Amino acid sequence: MKFWRSIVFTAIVGLGLTALASLLLESYDHRRMQERIQADAASLEANIRGGLVRLLYASELTGALLKTSDRTPQQQLPLLRSALASFYQSVKQVNIVDRDLNVIAQTLVSGNELVSAKTYQGTTVNIAQLEQVTNDSLFMPARNLSSRQHDLALFIPIMTTQQSYFVVAVIDTQELLKQTIHHHIIEGYQTSVKQHNETIYNFSGETELKDRWAADFTISVANGHWYFEMWPTPAKFSDLHIINPLITPLMGMFVTGMLMMLVARIRKQESQLESLQQLNENYNQSLKKRDEVEKQLAYLSEHDALTEVPNRNALIRFLGERLAEVKVTQQQLVAIQLNIDHFKDINNALGHKVGDELLKRLAHRLQSSPHNFDFIARIGGDEFLVIKQIASSELQAKELAEELTRLVKPQFFIGRHEIYASASIGIAFASEADYDADTLLRHTDAALIEAKLADYHGVATYTRAQQSELSKRQVLLEQLHRAIETHSIIIHYQPMFDLITQQIVGFEALMRWQHEDGELVYPEEFLPLIEDTGLIVPLTDNLIRQVVSDYAEFTQRGNTELTIGINLSGKQLALPELPEILTSHLRRNQVGPESLHIEIKEELYCAHANQDNSVLSTVRDTGVKLTIDGMGLNHATMDAVQNFPPSLLKISQPLMADIPHSKVHALIAETMIKFAHSVGLSISAVGVETQQQVDFLIQRDCLIAQGYYLARPLPKQDMTELLASQVIHGEPNS
Repeated sequence: MKFWRSIVFTAIVGLGLTALASLLLESYDHRRMQERIQADAASLEANIRGGLVRLLYASELTGALLKTSDRTPQQQLPLLRSALASFYQSVKQVNIVDRDLNVIAQTLVSGNELVSAKTYQGTTVNIAQLEQVTNDSLFMPARNLSSRQHDLALFIPIMTTQQSYFVVAVIDTQELLKQTIHHHIIEGYQTSVKQHNETIYNFSGETELKDRWAADFTISVANGHWYFEMWPTPAKFSDLHIINPLITPLMGMFVTGMLMMLVARIRKQESQLESLQQLNENYNQSLKKRDEVEKQLAYLSEHDALTEVPNRNALIRFLGERLAEVKVTQQQLVAIQLNIDHFKDINNALGHKVGDELLKRLAHRLQSSPHNFDFIARIGGDEFLVIKQIASSELQAKELAEELTRLVKPQFFIGRHEIYASASIGIAFASEADYDADTLLRHTDAALIEAKLADYHGVATYTRAQQSELSKRQVLLEQLHRAIETHSIIIHYQPMFDLITQQIVGFEALMRWQHEDGELVYPEEFLPLIEDTGLIVPLTDNLIRQVVSDYAEFTQRGNTELTIGINLSGKQLALPELPEILTSHLRRNQVGPESLHIEIKEELYCAHANQDNSVLSTVRDTGVKLTIDGMGLNHATMDAVQNFPPSLLKISQPLMADIPHSKVHALIAETMIKFAHSVGLSISAVGVETQQQVDFLIQRDCLIAQGYYLARPLPKQDMTELLASQVIHGEPNS
């Protein structure tokens, strides 16, 4: 049995690794192919730009020669025609234009179509630019000087004391692109060029790879933009592959088969001794290289691989030695932690390569600082820490912080990007940390957290209040973690009543954190604290699991028409796991999704309702209903309701609080009721506290409500009893 188990296990592992290796190698292959295509496109772009530069250079040389000639413009035309026809086939004709842009002479250079024009009809911007030209040649749209709308005109100014005019070379754009692309494009590539979304040149025959493998770039010429796309032919695409896609599966299956044979042989012949001897030999060889490896590991263990400055391990060792010295002499040592503001946004916008290069450049600036810091370390992704022994505390530390700000402020030129960065700075002193390394680093962390509240350019010095606040937050998070594990986050249910029949038609699930002493803490006091931590996922999962499970028990007792609402915050609603959590618990408890309502605040609903592929669509696709807790109807809300209709609109508790005494609130509530009826939405009210409010709602045909006057939020057991009795309990909330 063990023999066959080993064979099967080896086959499964081998095939699994083969599939994984195939996927990884395919991903690597595609990435390298994309890089190759991008590089070839960059080469073509450089050559096209070079061609334009050569045209400009030739025009500058032509202008210089013409300025030294005493001949009239008409006498210059034959010379220009013969010179240009020999070297620049894209030039179709040459015009002599005076300073008022009137054509005074023209000649055909190539082709058989001479476009006659009396004056150059450029735009106001074109004419203004030409009026300012004295020496430099200038590309312009050819406009009426050519029969093709995308052609260019190269204006060469001839300004001398005797005469002043323009030599205008009309350039056939398609011919220019054809010559350049045919000469410089790498064999096996295809390309197309567009201007104003119109294709002006096309060198392609097979476009099936264009959408996936095209590289693009834009060249701006004469107030216009040429958009280039370059992609490989199928044959070229096949040649670009670094790895044959069939080799890996075949090799994997071959290796798997060999492994199965090897395992069978090992089991049969029990030749483990030979393997152990081989391992022992390898071990003896590795011992010979131990010193070299240890030195390399020692360096890597204390240096950052990207920036090559010391890392946190080296920093801890340095502080352990230096703090012991300064403690004896009672000198002052300052630690300054620097964090690049919104570094993640730079990575997302420009890519990780640019972000890595930014970190390298910043590390170099720190090392080149005239302050000669005692120690510089990279301690996190975009965080650096510098150490300096100082004579005074506050004043010199602030000077160092200002120096760090000045180091970061100048722009970083990385590739084609000009990046302006800023940093937040946290300052802590060794004396405040009792000359302890771990304490000092905690202090810089606390100060940096305070500094980052400014969003940009924040600077903060450690105070004991910061550490106290962090400690309290950490303790509270630990308590919440235990509360989630021990199911101390409980659910109370507030019934929703039909005001005419006084029957329960649904209820709203409300989270409560029950302390050991029985005290209840409401969600607004603890939910924001854990929204940015991993606790939000188990908290949301436990909430939905418990509510759906309780609902299933309620319906087993005959209350099959009830609905139940769950309040979710914006970050809970945006959890990627939310649809799976909802569907799994509904399926497990055999509860229809239409019975469950997700309740969200009005402003959150408006923020997502008008977005394509919003989180609201993801939730609604599970079959769950959506409820808006509204404070009124503004234009944004009505627009959102029409674009993404919910199932239920609730009049919120703050709006109900002053009804019917507040005429404004009463009018808003009445408008919400009429609007809901007009668009076919269900309407209910929250926070009903008096009989007057009940009468107000009944008179306006809002027949579903909840509130302390009708019933308070109840634990599951009390809710079960209330459902059994179907009698309104509770009294007004005083």
